[in-house]
Amino acid sequence: MNKLGVVYNVFDGEELLPYSIKQIRSEVDFIVVVYQSISNFRHLNPKLLPTLRELKEKGMVDMLYEYTPNFDYLEDENALQDLQDKIEDESGFKLSKKEITACDGSRNETEKRNIGLKICRANGCSFFITIDCDELYITEQFRKAKEDFLAGGYDTSFCKMLTFYKLPTMQLDPPEEYYVPLFYKIKDDTEFRYYKVYPVMCDPTRRVQSGHPRIFNRDEIQMYHYSYVRNNLSSKLNNSSIQESKEEKREILDHFKNWKRKEDGAFLMSEQKYDLIEVENLFKIKL
Repeated sequence: MNKLGVVYNVFDGEELLPYSIKQIRSEVDFIVVVYQSISNFRHLNPKLLPTLRELKEKGMVDMLYEYTPNFDYLEDENALQDLQDKIEDESGFKLSKKEITACDGSRNETEKRNIGLKICRANGCSFFITIDCDELYITEQFRKAKEDFLAGGYDTSFCKMLTFYKLPTMQLDPPEEYYVPLFYKIKDDTEFRYYKVYPVMCDPTRRVQSGHPRIFNRDEIQMYHYSYVRNNLSSKLNNSSIQESKEEKREILDHFKNWKRKEDGAFLMSEQKYDLIEVENLFKIKL
């Protein structure tokens, strides 16, 4: 019997979590939230745990698991250099200064996803997804993609996304050409590892060995990414594994705070600029 597990990886953005769960709860068998009370960069989110407990009481979440991050690389420059050398030797990737700074964040993200995988395996799940609070799917598309994944005997799957800025009606234009992993088959050797040669460009903390992938087209399924629709964008910037300079963070926040209309466009991390188009508030998000 196939059993689908879902692992939510959470520190902030919890205001979007109920919307995300609502879209897939009927199509999954088990949901665990692996959360942090303290971020990978030593920040706190006092609003998180009350929200998670309420969701569990309502039956929207089956299990909560608290993860305590490891700060070794933030505190030990030699350990950080050793990690940089190890990644470059094994993968050929030479990390930028920004990526080096984020090593602790990325390692902790990968570890959280592996913990979620272990929990799903222990609860009898045969396949699973790892997902963040700001990621939503259309229920019917999700259902059909799940059936396709199982029928095809795939071990991994991927889809593209639509990203939103400031309001749930403001969509980046053109859409990002970037993938998000969807369903993974749980095999004996399934494990998240950092920096692998991969069939698509996606988050390096979400990569497992991919032997028989299903790459979905946009008209089959896509993820709706409310990445910049937040009550607290500053928290996102300060706790993301992608660490910007103080000046870059200030520019991003200033643009976000001063934004008034779609003609102002979007300014994202890594100095990405996008036009915006106005679309329907598909999931009736209210923040």
